[in-house]
Amino acid sequence: MKRHPAVDVDTGRTVVVVQDRPVVPLSSWLADALAACGRNGRRLQVLSPSGSRITLPLRTVLDEAKARWVVEGDDGGHHDGVSGVPLVWEERDGFVPLAGTTGPSPEFSRPAAVETDEGGQLLVDLRLLHPAREGLVLGDAVEALALGLTGARPVGWGTSEPALSPWDRSALTALCRRRAPKPTWVVFTGPLGGERRFVGTQRVSRVTSGVKETITFAVGHAPGEMPPLERVARLVRDMADRGVLLSLVVKRARGRADLTWEPRWMGLPVPVGMAIGAAGVREAGLDRVLAAPVRGRVMGPSRSPSVWFPLGNGDDSGAWTEFEALMRHLRPEGAAAV
Repeated sequence: MKRHPAVDVDTGRTVVVVQDRPVVPLSSWLADALAACGRNGRRLQVLSPSGSRITLPLRTVLDEAKARWVVEGDDGGHHDGVSGVPLVWEERDGFVPLAGTTGPSPEFSRPAAVETDEGGQLLVDLRLLHPAREGLVLGDAVEALALGLTGARPVGWGTSEPALSPWDRSALTALCRRRAPKPTWVVFTGPLGGERRFVGTQRVSRVTSGVKETITFAVGHAPGEMPPLERVARLVRDMADRGVLLSLVVKRARGRADLTWEPRWMGLPVPVGMAIGAAGVREAGLDRVLAAPVRGRVMGPSRSPSVWFPLGNGDDSGAWTEFEALMRHLRPEGAAAV
């Protein structure tokens, strides 16, 4: 593998990119380095100081690529910026978990040293499947989420950050068509001066049964502000009526209202609700789905229904117990997909 200009260290198995800046985005160089690692079987590690934050798009792709955010603490030690696991340097594999540790780094667990704009975040993971047809125009679901949960449309999109191209569903669709059958990944953003900030990612792939969209969407909320959770069920109903819904999971989390992530423990996000599309209901059987320990609401056409399971307002960690019981009921063999 030819050394990428963004790479600072290459061990042969892992490449390390050093980012000494307050906020680390998914820049075009980082996106290109990540793609190069995927082609060549290497893992990417992004190394930053403890005062740095990362953007949601960068965190999303690091999770998907099984890459790692490495944080250098004030004491010179290192830990994983997402899990807090202490790390040590290994010549061939880069930063690896410290053997014999059972908990996160103390630096990861301690409160922020300075005041932050900590508020709340509403997190949506959505999967859709469209019939492959000539007139398909992508981006409708992104707009629906944005309008439904923030009142504003996306303003920018691109294959890296900053997303400088004006939001354009036709241009997005054209890019995906040019790249097919390879998948296309993009980031989209809302207006900086909007009532609620939002950002997300969208992955479009051609599959045997049609065109699949995988969307992550996050909305920032000020401290004490309640997100419009009552609108989520309406969004589910609309996608169920159109027959494109595969699954949707909504959670609330503590976090910065500007949607950047700090390398410290913020608690687990709390489930708000989950929806299963017609294909999942058909596979499991409607009677079994409705016999779940959480009461579900049937939505969509009677011949191909979807089911929405509300789990609360996201302010009670006990919702995890209900969510796990629901998953065990729907996927007794432990399958990951919903």
